[in-house]
Amino acid sequence: MNPLPGDLFARRLRQERERLGISQAELARRMAALLGTNVDSTAITRIEQQTRAVRLDEAVTAAEALGVPLITLVSDNYARENEAEIQNHLAELALAEQEWERLRQKVYRITQTIQQLSAEREHFRSHALDVNPETASDYELDPETQAALDARMRDARNKPAGEVTGPGA
Repeated sequence: MNPLPGDLFARRLRQERERLGISQAELARRMAALLGTNVDSTAITRIEQQTRAVRLDEAVTAAEALGVPLITLVSDNYARENEAEIQNHLAELALAEQEWERLRQKVYRITQTIQQLSAEREHFRSHALDVNPETASDYELDPETQAALDARMRDARNKPAGEVTGPGA
């Protein structure tokens, strides 16, 4: 049967206190300073002996006074749970990086296509100027599209081939 959180807290409180080499009186003094109220060392003794329940504010303050996350005082599996969470996030990160690479390549392909289409359009416009200057305006983009294209192409020219920066970069 798994121990109750109160049982774990009492055991882990003692372990962490002893690990730091401080007395119950010193822990009580530290907690009193943090809480701004008196904490009697006998309260620490009774909590560790499980003859007195710990209040939530005392549990939080005890963890703070010991310099440990509260979860370490209520879970024997904290290290395993923490490692599992790290592993989950690493796997999620690997998937996100794969997705980022796929999207980076897509952005590069689209940029290349836009550059190619723009070059073709300019070639046609240039040809139209030579053949029939009156039709050259048919190959000009509207000012808003041209401004967007110019901005994108300026960005593309300022990056090494194939490089795409991340969002907000």
